[in-house]
Amino acid sequence: MKFIKSLFLVTFFISNIWAQSFESDHFRIKKLDEGIYAAISKTGGYAIGNSGIVDLGDETLVFDTFISPIAARDLKQAAEVLTGNKVKYVINSHFHTDHIRGNQVFTDADIIASQITRDLIEEYEPEELEWEAKVIDQRIETTQQKLSDERDSAKVEQLKMWLGYYKAIKESATEYTITLPNFILKDSMDIHGKERNAILISKGEAHTKSDVVLWLPDEKILFSGDVIFINHHPWLGDGSPDEWIIYLNYLKTLNPKYIVPGHGPLGNKTSIDQMIKYLNNISDLVDSAIQNNFTEDEIKIISIPEEYQDWWFERFFPPNLVFLYKTKTGKVDLD
Repeated sequence: MKFIKSLFLVTFFISNIWAQSFESDHFRIKKLDEGIYAAISKTGGYAIGNSGIVDLGDETLVFDTFISPIAARDLKQAAEVLTGNKVKYVINSHFHTDHIRGNQVFTDADIIASQITRDLIEEYEPEELEWEAKVIDQRIETTQQKLSDERDSAKVEQLKMWLGYYKAIKESATEYTITLPNFILKDSMDIHGKERNAILISKGEAHTKSDVVLWLPDEKILFSGDVIFINHHPWLGDGSPDEWIIYLNYLKTLNPKYIVPGHGPLGNKTSIDQMIKYLNNISDLVDSAIQNNFTEDEIKIISIPEEYQDWWFERFFPPNLVFLYKTKTGKVDLD
């Protein structure tokens, strides 16, 4: 018994030191609670979004797998060393490339997603790969040129992020294999481990036609995927802002202590209010523009409100407005 206790203490000590010292070019590890970690993307790395690692006691869960198998290999190593267990469960929060392209690294795990997400990956990934093959070299060249010309430090950091994004796609192209989820989630799913329970929740449409979040009820930690962006403009064009707000209001009732967003730094319950405010504010901007008979071209050049001018992904702002404009005027097919 003393040996087992000593071994546990040594393992505990090593895992804490490892979490603090582990280095990846693609993400940094942030310990949220015992056995619970956020993998927060690094600027210029090949993660792009955030991921999560949860020690269930005898098995390990990973939430989202980045845009690249290159970054995902580091994620798998981090997960298995930190927890001492193989990865048993992988969650795809939604179908976007920056959350699912590391799936192939976790082929020994159950890859869990909603049926809609699985179908969307199967439908759109071949098209996305074909498009990327045509444009990726030019995107890298253009971004590198912008970087060399840019003098604003904040803009430089964002350009480094986009360059990492494009390079991740380019350098993964020869090895990337579309790996579909093999386990279908319906409305929710409880995963019971020896140390803790994890709850997968799907409230349907939000950022996309189907978004899954991971909730740890005892620790009150939420891995939100792209249902929540923090200090980043969200992408609206694949979802429903109205349904999104309903989803966010539900998440508020959970009263999370920590939120790991799909993109951005760690947050808390106030981050949900920030997202709701953003969605309402840009909706109001478009309503006002429609009332004033703006054309689509005039919609595109509406200035970003001051409180969002420092947010990353500002290139999403004009298409977000156009999407809302088309939705509100009946010019887009929501089906």
